Amino acid sequence: MAMIDHALQEFAHDALDARRRAALVALCSAAYEEDFAAYFDLLAGATHLLAEHDGAPVCHLAWVERRVWTGDGLALRAAYVEAVATRPDHQRRGLASRLLAEVPRRTAGFDIALLSPAEPEWYARRGWTPWRGTLHHRKDGRMIDDPDECVMYRRLARTPAAVDDRGSLCVDWRPLEVW
Repeated sequence: MAMIDHALQEFAHDALDARRRAALVALCSAAYEEDFAAYFDLLAGATHLLAEHDGAPVCHLAWVERRVWTGDGLALRAAYVEAVATRPDHQRRGLASRLLAEVPRRTAGFDIALLSPAEPEWYARRGWTPWRGTLHHRKDGRMIDDPDECVMYRRLARTPAAVDDRGSLCVDWRPLEVW
């Protein structure tokens, strides 16, 4: 298989025009084998990173800013990575790995990078660590346990040394997917 040069593009969610939004929804829908339109709306305010070939997106990820709290009271500004997706005809070429490798540098202004993986082993091989402590979310003033969730993290330059992945981690509720 010939090596293809994939140009990386980074842009704000607000800069999406209708054509590019439709292309990214189609890419994510094909990769996840489900309609991604409603989920894509969760990315309001996100920064998108994608690999393009011949002007079309073939691999994508985004990060949104989310506030998270540790059990010992640290409030962290998290770059929450979402919608990691590669068009099926471009999979297994290292594109998603290439985009993920960019995350620590491009999110250096955040306190920590987080994601909720569909395939934890794949992310672990790319430097992401499972959060070992308990997970919770806040909704309507209540703390709700999330025992079935899996969250992984990457320490960034600004990650406080006191962050302990054996402690609890909490995020505010949101529709569709809390984590």
